[in-house]
Amino acid sequence: MNFSVHFDDALLERLNAAVKRSGITRNRIISLAVADWLARNDEKDWSASLKAHFRNPAPELAEETVEFQGWRDQAANKDEPRW
Repeated sequence: MNFSVHFDDALLERLNAAVKRSGITRNRIISLAVADWLARNDEKDWSASLKAHFRNPAPELAEETVEFQGWRDQAANKDEPRW
């Protein structure tokens, strides 16, 4: 799929310098940057125990209670911004 991306002059100069340094095309650098951003910022999947908990129509009757706070703390890296 083709689409258009507009960069300001300063960013375009930096991108062109990176192309010369690395020998990688501009399109490839942009593609890698988007893939990296998505890998860091996509929503993470729920843990197996949490999925099982919500599959149960009466979770209060389950033998084991799911600890939500531990899962929540592991799901997000508080040091990285969420866009």
